[in-house]
Amino acid sequence: MVVSLILLYSTLALCGLILALVVWKYDLYRVEPWPLLLLAVALGAGFMYLAGRTQVGLLVAITSRGTLVSDTTYAFIAGSTEEIGKLLGVLVIFLCARKHFDEPIDGLIYGSMTGLGAALEESVAVLLHGPSHGFLPPQEPVRLAGHLVMGGIGGYGAGLWATRQPRGGLSFALWLAVAVTLHTIWDIVAFSAADHFHTYKRLRWHDNVTPMALMLGGMAVYRSLVASGRRLTREHLRLCDVPPCTTPRD
Repeated sequence: MVVSLILLYSTLALCGLILALVVWKYDLYRVEPWPLLLLAVALGAGFMYLAGRTQVGLLVAITSRGTLVSDTTYAFIAGSTEEIGKLLGVLVIFLCARKHFDEPIDGLIYGSMTGLGAALEESVAVLLHGPSHGFLPPQEPVRLAGHLVMGGIGGYGAGLWATRQPRGGLSFALWLAVAVTLHTIWDIVAFSAADHFHTYKRLRWHDNVTPMALMLGGMAVYRSLVASGRRLTREHLRLCDVPPCTTPRD
């Protein structure tokens, strides 16, 4: 039993480390210190826990009035509270370490890390209440990647706002809304698939295809923001006459 748990959570931690290294490679110029990146992961996990408690409170408040909560409503509650929680983690980093939060791409970097922390908290909560077979269920790496991508998208605008890019305030709201929308749609699809499986003990073809399409679409948006963030960061450092702390890793 102990060996199975060690194997299970070691595999989860390894997946998280691999994804963190991928994000770190996107940070090309003034590389963020590891203590701050680890703090972002911890903040993401903490705010994810608070988001879960908030969701329970909202559901109790709604159902206590005799109103049924639809899957769409629940998906929106989950998507909005969790993505706002990730963004709050980014803002805490900004307030605590402004001298490091000095590049347009930093919102995406720290948002990705808070997203990873949120995913780890959710994965641990799910695994604690599920059967342990000593191996990581295949949906857990998807969960890690999905939350990381949505956290990076939702946090991207914070980097533009913090570095006073044109329309930074609009970008702040826009990319949070994109992350919330993507998360909400993802949960709607997941809830629909779960309901159908519980009723008919099988999945429909689109129950598998739609999540993959959403994930690929989210990754495409995320990768485009990485490219945009790199470009804006180069321009920002040049205009501000700020030398990079390290040699670019291009």
